[in-house]
Amino acid sequence: MDGPAREYSVAVVFKTLQEAADAAQGGDLVAVMPGRYSGFVLEEKASAGDGRYIHFKAIGEPGDVVIDQPSRVPDWIILLRAAHHVVIQGFNIAGPNVARQPPTGPRAGIMLDGEFRNTGKQVHHVVIVGNFSHNHRKWGLHSRDTHTVLIQDNLFAFSAMEHSAYVSDGSDNYVIRRNVFFASASGGLQCNLDSLSSLHELVATPALKDYPPEEPTRKWAVGLVHLAEERLGANNFPDGRGTNFIIEENVMNENGKVGGGSLNLAGLQDSLIQNNLIYDNRNHGIAQWNDANPYDEAYAEPGPMSPEQVKGPDDLPLWGCNRNIIRNNTVLMNNHGRAALQARNGSWGVKLRNNIFINDERSSIEIFNTSIYRLDAMYNVANTVDYSDNAGDDHVAAMPDSMKVLATHLPDGPDTITRITRDRAAKEFVRYGSEPWVIVEGKWWRLNPNRPDFRPRADSKMFANHGDRKDVPEHDLSGQKRAGASIGAYAPAEDGDK
Repeated sequence: MDGPAREYSVAVVFKTLQEAADAAQGGDLVAVMPGRYSGFVLEEKASAGDGRYIHFKAIGEPGDVVIDQPSRVPDWIILLRAAHHVVIQGFNIAGPNVARQPPTGPRAGIMLDGEFRNTGKQVHHVVIVGNFSHNHRKWGLHSRDTHTVLIQDNLFAFSAMEHSAYVSDGSDNYVIRRNVFFASASGGLQCNLDSLSSLHELVATPALKDYPPEEPTRKWAVGLVHLAEERLGANNFPDGRGTNFIIEENVMNENGKVGGGSLNLAGLQDSLIQNNLIYDNRNHGIAQWNDANPYDEAYAEPGPMSPEQVKGPDDLPLWGCNRNIIRNNTVLMNNHGRAALQARNGSWGVKLRNNIFINDERSSIEIFNTSIYRLDAMYNVANTVDYSDNAGDDHVAAMPDSMKVLATHLPDGPDTITRITRDRAAKEFVRYGSEPWVIVEGKWWRLNPNRPDFRPRADSKMFANHGDRKDVPEHDLSGQKRAGASIGAYAPAEDGDK
């Protein structure tokens, strides 16, 4: 974002961020000098557009600009309400919550909210880059009713009640890259596109006021979405699905003491998840499901028990995580009753390549009967693989073997290495460990010099020069070019680093 040095003329000076936000127009740079500030609300500005972003940028050394008081809307410190073409860069967005204290203060540091039922609009073309948003009551960042968002090079940490960051309600076209999601109570990154909340928002809009009152059925939900497409245009409203996400090169560490998933996905479809490192969390690794919404219930519980019951996608839940590509991720954990990779509630058509999915407890990979359809899993390293039905609370009840014919490639096939524990895998990494990824000092943070090094050793027979050469990212988590096939988030180390 920095680029070559430029000179800017100072047109006007404001005392508060809110005054600056009210006055800003498309193309303006709001340069925020070192100090402590209250937050702000930015509403839609017609002058903003492609090439005319409103850019809020912290000036000085990292952490010199602290925003630690709420905006005029007490739930949020920075609120973009039905706004578009905005950049938020370089701020220390600080909540008041510390250990051993009941949660207080605003719900989130950054909130992107279309408020679709009131505005009929979505937040879009937003860049959140290089911020430290931490110690908030619920989330470092939250969004709903949004599309076309870049979240890059941020640290979201220490959320007291829920997730480091939370993307929700029918949002599309996100790039979430090179962030750290750290030490929050529940999820690291939660992408729950939430069909229930989305369709409640949608049916309340004036354009659809003549649609029948809600019935918790697929017929009602699908009819509403079809009518919205006719009247509002495709992908122009919250529909409970998130499409075209790229989630890459992120680290999730020390999250999950109250549950959830380190990378928790619900309703995320046709998206790419690659080069992420997930270690030393207390919850699921990568979880895919449909948020147990009522419109899918008849198709999810108990789900099909024979392959003849699945003639195609129409026989499965609609709001699961469909057709995602999940490749070259490293997930290491020791969590009972959780999974390093889980696909349930209609999360079908998932492609798994070149991943490390290791849970010392059961399970490393868990596939439910509603998600075996067109599963394509090859060249992964795991401990245990479980096939589960959805007939009760004990999710290690066995799926009927006959259902496995619905998969393209099973995750315990001959090209996948199984029965690998963390202790066994540790010998294949440059430096295995559970030390935290970051250290927070004063008003900012830095990478921990003692953090683990999860690059495969150059001589690793398990992770180096193994995998699907045709389906591997060009670069790894650190930005190093991959010379060939390799397993996990990192390319192999050089010979001298083994």
